[in-house]
Amino acid sequence: MILLCLYVSAQVGSLDNSFNGTGFRVDNPTGFPDKYDIASAMAFTSGGKIIVAGRVENDNNFLLLRYTAAGVLDNTFGTGGIVWVSTVDARAYGMAQQTDGKLVLVGWINPAARDFCVMRFNSDGSFDNSFGTNGIVSTPIGAEFDEARNVAIQNDGKIVVTGYSTNSSHNTDFVTVRYTATGGLDGTFGSGGIVKTNINNFDMAEGIAINNTTGAITIAGTSNGDSQDPNYSNTGSGDFTVVRYTSAGVPDATFGAGGIATFDIGGTGTYDEAHSMAVQSDGQLVLAGITKRNTTNSGNSDAAVIRVTTAGALDVTFGTSGKVIANYTGFNSDDDIHSVALQNDGKIVIGGSVDAFSNPLKPYGLLLMRLTAAGALDNTFDGDGKAAADIVPADNDFGYVVALNNNRIYLAGTSGDPRDLAIAAFQNDGTSLPIVLSQFYGQKQTNKVVLQWTTSMEENVAQFVIERSSDGKTYKAIGTVPATGNSTLTRNYSFADQSPFTNANDYYRLRVQDVSGSITYSKVLIINFSTELTTSLQIFPNPVKDVLQVQIPAGFKGTTSLQVFDLNGHLAKLNRINSDGNALNTTIDIATLPTGVYMLKATDGSNSVSTRFVKQ
Repeated sequence: MILLCLYVSAQVGSLDNSFNGTGFRVDNPTGFPDKYDIASAMAFTSGGKIIVAGRVENDNNFLLLRYTAAGVLDNTFGTGGIVWVSTVDARAYGMAQQTDGKLVLVGWINPAARDFCVMRFNSDGSFDNSFGTNGIVSTPIGAEFDEARNVAIQNDGKIVVTGYSTNSSHNTDFVTVRYTATGGLDGTFGSGGIVKTNINNFDMAEGIAINNTTGAITIAGTSNGDSQDPNYSNTGSGDFTVVRYTSAGVPDATFGAGGIATFDIGGTGTYDEAHSMAVQSDGQLVLAGITKRNTTNSGNSDAAVIRVTTAGALDVTFGTSGKVIANYTGFNSDDDIHSVALQNDGKIVIGGSVDAFSNPLKPYGLLLMRLTAAGALDNTFDGDGKAAADIVPADNDFGYVVALNNNRIYLAGTSGDPRDLAIAAFQNDGTSLPIVLSQFYGQKQTNKVVLQWTTSMEENVAQFVIERSSDGKTYKAIGTVPATGNSTLTRNYSFADQSPFTNANDYYRLRVQDVSGSITYSKVLIINFSTELTTSLQIFPNPVKDVLQVQIPAGFKGTTSLQVFDLNGHLAKLNRINSDGNALNTTIDIATLPTGVYMLKATDGSNSVSTRFVKQ
């Protein structure tokens, strides 16, 4: 374990001094020394510029800053790289970037009591006056105060915001609000655009994800946690909690128990709090936060990470029965994790702060940990999977948001007292996922094969090269399809192979090329063109180790669910694809399932077929 105090090395996990000459910078964006400036969200432009969103906490103002990759404030954005919204009493917490470069910030606004607040800015930092009233939307939810904490954008441009609302009894509930692209409440969602979910006394959502294929909305946070009302003391114990809704705002009965999944991390006598969620390419969820050794929100905390299946259960192949608890150094260190990001190699990066430094009055510095895809601390990261940086030794440093871009890990938050906005860049040997390929399937049509695929996220992707093989070993390019390039929305693609092999298996894969020339590959899809179609569900290989090839017969239309059940009837895996009535081939990644016998069922609500397979 290495403590970094204003020096750098070549080791992954150390400060990257090509960023601002030191690996970090601390800014007072308002120019006033008594303001408390805090970063809580990040995004990146296609050119690698870093957008940081946050707030002036004691004056309650929104903040936006944009830096170049070299760590210099970008003078083409706002005023000298800074946007400071000082005309309203409001705090920002979450941010999402639209495909047109516009930035959506969410938090709360205080006209009389705290209400949900959404602001939208143009890519140059100016207010988008086509949104709400002069770029601002305010939405009252409950009887007391309401806070929005995070935001995501649907592929139709609608904006989904999550957070919490406090009622007159001082209890808080999960809240999700969907707005139209122009800032109006979407009446097709929940009740007048709003959904409230009560799990326990004090529930606060902080993570959000949208499945732009099915429209499902997943939010994550803490239930039975710390009261957000300063006039009411906490009596809860805190649990990680995930809630999934359909696109209409109805709890998804296929997830958890009636759409809700709750997880006690540390066991009886501990307080757990989830702060962030990321979605793997296979749809599984990674939640990060803290666990404490008592039932109240006090005392020392450890880093906590869980992985949740698409059905809403712990993935028992991850860590210890689906959970990872990690401590930076010693029983008494306070590890405060606020954010999680996924690398393209499946590794998991979490970030926050830790009180591990020598100044007894200012012991906190920035903290990063990296886990393998299996949930173990990654020893290739700073020697033991943990790295800390005391960027300003005379002051406390706190990290609130971690993000990956161009072989760097960025951790932003605050430093000093009064607090100034801080951002640090760490060396990395992996990048964020350049693409999330949510679907890849093919259809046999008379004398051709039509391949279709869907992405839910693209970052600097140049094109898709379609490759085919007759033996699964030697592949040849048979066509290319241009990519969207940069997108967080669902993008659909197709390619028709007009001359497939008719006397052998056709092995297809996508070679994904980014603008720098880097390459990643999709899973291999196998289609036997000479095999006659049947009315049953066909699978191979069986037994299978990692990727199950599936052929769904003709007749299925609309959203078709592929459900994997264990022999106890528990749902272990769920994939959804769109079918047009033709037979189609697709794959299911079952590499993380325990060995055993499973049932695979395909259903579109009207038709249903099933078969068994053995996972080796």
